Amino acid sequence: MDLSTKAMLAAVHISLWAARKHDRKASRDVATLNGANEEAGRYNKRLFCEAPKLDEIQSIAGRIRNYFYRVTLPWSDEGLRILPAELYFEFQAQMRDFATEFRYAVDEFLDAYDSYVKEAQPMLGNLFRLKDYPSAEKLKEKFAFRPEILPIPTGDDFRVNLSEDEQARIARDIDASTRTAIGDGMRDLWTRLYDVTNHMASRLADPEARFHGTLVSNVSDLVELLPRLNIVGDPHLASLTEQVRKQLCQHSADLLRNNPTTRIETAASAAAIARTIAGVLAIDQTPAEPSQIDAAGSAPLFETPASTEESIENETSSILDHMAAYMGVPA
Repeated sequence: MDLSTKAMLAAVHISLWAARKHDRKASRDVATLNGANEEAGRYNKRLFCEAPKLDEIQSIAGRIRNYFYRVTLPWSDEGLRILPAELYFEFQAQMRDFATEFRYAVDEFLDAYDSYVKEAQPMLGNLFRLKDYPSAEKLKEKFAFRPEILPIPTGDDFRVNLSEDEQARIARDIDASTRTAIGDGMRDLWTRLYDVTNHMASRLADPEARFHGTLVSNVSDLVELLPRLNIVGDPHLASLTEQVRKQLCQHSADLLRNNPTTRIETAASAAAIARTIAGVLAIDQTPAEPSQIDAAGSAPLFETPASTEESIENETSSILDHMAAYMGVPA
């Protein structure tokens, strides 16, 4: 499989102004007052008491990162991640929307900047230094947002004036590194699936636990996204994803809250699926097991339906063997 046609590398570069300043004089004063060495600590002051327009920029940056991590897979520690080709156009459109939103928020902040500086003076008192505040023109340069797209490297991409043996060795290293990164990315998908199913099992297994609608929507959203992130076309991941869709996404959060029987069955399904994935990924944490729910206030109503357990175990028996080999984890 030529992965260069299935995926690419992506990164998002975001620069923000922290609106904080190391005050050397205040640091010396604190050290002197306490008989301490000047190197014992630093006094970093906030330049604004409140700056909601700056908070909005930081909020947008957080949403950009959250989206980026949701639609990509791990690749390296340098900020690059794997973006499936199927998500490229959606990704680019979303990045354009984010860029527009980011620029608008920066302009809004710069319009309010002078008023924020004036409001900061009484808050900081003798710590206020006008020189701590750059001009609006300089400040604008401190905010930046830029997405980046690169091809996935392969051994065939390597061209340099070396011996054929050395070129072959480096090419093998590149291909091996790429395969390792792809494996890590696929493991990330299984881990995501484990996290949401285990969380659902934990919440539904406790009859006293309250939960929001996101308990179901988080699972549904992941199920919709996983087929597009499955860049190696793993049929077992596709099969288990469809199983999650059928077993865990068919009921609303309101129904799960108000119908003990449905809650019991869904909790059992979620626990069984999470237990399957945990065993393959060698996760030490044991997925939550459904406990007993006393819906009527007397006799316990909660029992794991044998049919649900049996159907899940039968449908996923081949997944265990396949994933164990694929992940390099003992079955």
